[in-house]
Amino acid sequence: MSDFFDRLTSKGKELFATAKDTANDLLEKGKDKAEELKLGHDLNETFTKIGELFFEREVNGTEPEGLTELIDKAKEIKAGLAELAKKAEEAAAAKAAEAAARAEQAASVVEEAVEAVEEKAEAVAEAVEEEMVVCPVCGAKFPKGTETCPICGASLQ
Repeated sequence: MSDFFDRLTSKGKELFATAKDTANDLLEKGKDKAEELKLGHDLNETFTKIGELFFEREVNGTEPEGLTELIDKAKEIKAGLAELAKKAEEAAAAKAAEAAARAEQAASVVEEAVEAVEEKAEAVAEAVEEEMVVCPVCGAKFPKGTETCPICGASLQ
């Protein structure tokens, strides 16, 4: 009975650790998504300002101030977005690798269980075989203690 409670406690701890990891993953993804949205908003604002400066240049025929700085800012924002995308891709790859490792571990456990069941089945089959008697005439098998073959009528004694 103690073994049962030990396994139950162990499984409970595993479940808690998994829930904690999942919550932390979701929190991290939420932060990254918020950062992505902020950068996207900043990029849209920067593109709008760049567009206004190009329009001003066309209308007035003068080179507007700050255009180069805004273009550099847009490049930085795009780099930040690319970095977030790379981080998300790496996190997804790590999760896939972790899931594959868990699947491999589960497959190993299942394989061990199958082997154990096969061994038990073999032992049961051997035990049953030991408790059988073979008819010397027709070769049919019957439980020990059967005196006459029900198929051919031969004596099994």
